[in-house]
Amino acid sequence: MTNEILPIVLVVCLVVLTIVLVVVAINLIGVLVESKKVLKKANATIDTTQEKITGILNPFHSLSSFVTNFTAGLKVAEGFMSFANKDKKDKDKDDEKDGE
Repeated sequence: MTNEILPIVLVVCLVVLTIVLVVVAINLIGVLVESKKVLKKANATIDTTQEKITGILNPFHSLSSFVTNFTAGLKVAEGFMSFANKDKKDKDKDDEKDGE
């Protein structure tokens, strides 16, 4: 009698385990599909945010470039003025020496 019941019990267990695994696999696929949708939405939100931040920061980058170039221009003008004043001072010294 045990020889007849054992194969039946094993087949029933195998069928039940197969059904449970199929249900788990279907749920896992559903979770993965939902995760894919959430990741797409998050990626779109991040892209939009990045575009907005780039749009906000572009004027500041332009302002920074302007300030850098303006500072460089002031240094050039300062150098030119010191060169012009140096020539003027040298001329004044020469005039003083000639006057003595």
